Parts: sequence; structure tokens; C-alpha cells
Amino acid sequence: MSTDRVVLLAYDGVAGDEAQALVEILDTGGVPIVIASVGAAAVTSFHGHVTPELTAAELGPCAALVVPGGMGVQSASNDQVLLAAIRQLGENATWLGSTSTGSVVLAAAGLIDGATVTTHWLASDLMQHHDVELSTKPFVEHGRCLTAAGLASAATLAFRLVAAIAGIENEQRARDHYKPGAPSDPRYERPNRWWKALGRKRIQNAVHPIDPEHVAEVVLLDIHQRRQVDG
Repeated sequence: MSTDRVVLLAYDGVAGDEAQALVEILDTGGVPIVIASVGAAAVTSFHGHVTPELTAAELGPCAALVVPGGMGVQSASNDQVLLAAIRQLGENATWLGSTSTGSVVLAAAGLIDGATVTTHWLASDLMQHHDVELSTKPFVEHGRCLTAAGLASAATLAFRLVAAIAGIENEQRARDHYKPGAPSDPRYERPNRWWKALGRKRIQNAVHPIDPEHVAEVVLLDIHQRRQVDG
């Protein structure tokens, strides 16, 4: 794997719209991007299924590891196989990134200890027991850590990575071509105040099992050549 690639982590329950925004911007900006997951079976998102390919041995170094958000973050952050893979990828990555609730997974892997980060409002309680300084800003850069609070600021994160990896001219090209879309999952829209407690309860009770036997390797999906998506 080329060391200028960005690895995008997929897990059961990942938000496909966030991942799509990241992929679109990075791809337009000329940054190679692949999707990593645990297990050879299809990973379920809100927008279909993605079938990963290739093995952990083929991952190699990467420029950045980015974890999108999703309602499956609590299960993902308790999956020791997944966390071990994240540590393997993230320890030597130049950049670490997350969008919305994805910061919970990076924190659980111990990769952002001591950093100032932001997250989606649904995940604020889940971050309280981790060694991070939580910010309410939509985008925070602290050292090598880039965190975005939601879909809108995910674009800011992606543009920052394009500039860092591929240069300012490619960043501008990506900005010129990107047209943001509305969130496609209503669970990511901020509800009325009386819904907030219910929203927190839903994320804390979310069950998105992945690799229940803890036997699968980390595998890769090269989205440019080998993607298989079932709507």
C-alpha cells in the first residue's frame, strides 16, 4: 500500500453519508483512499452493504486513518479485534481523523489520549470516561488529530487532509467540485430537546454485531477497483 493513502474504517452501523462525503472529497483531491473493516462478510451501513476484500497483511503504512461516525460506535468501541486493528493502523499514521461519533472508537483504541477533540452531540456522554478534552467546535485540529462534529464539518476534515497530503492546489480543486448533500439518516439530525434523552438511550443500547467470534482479520476494500455494494 502506498504511504500516501487514507484508510477509512468501516464497521457495522457506520453512517454511509459521512463516508461518502470523505471519499468524494479525497478522491477528487487526488488522495488514494481505501476502506478497511473487520471480517470478510459485508459491513452493514444505513445505506446498503459493502463487501470488503484483501487481508491485514496488505494494509501497510498509511498517511491517515479516519473513522466515520455511525450508530454502531458503541459496539465497535467494545470490539477488541477491531480496536487492535485500529491501533496497528493508527500508531504510525501521520494523521488520525474522525467524523461525528467516530471519535468514540479512536478514543477507545487509546490513540487520542490527551488530545482536544470534538464529537457529535449524541456521543458526548460516551466520551466522558476517556482521556480527552471535549470541545463543542465543529472541527478541531490538535497535533495529528483531526475531528469533526458531524457531516457538515466532515468536509472541513477532508479538505485539510487533501491539503496536507496532496497540496493546496488539489484542495482547491476538491472544494470547487464538492457539493454537500443533506444528511440521509434522520437519526443524525438534531431533534427537539425532549428527544435528546431518547437519542442518547438509543445510541447506548445500539447493537450492531460484527465478527462475534473474534476470529476475522482486518481486510481492505479498494473502492476504486474492487467495490461491491448491495443497495
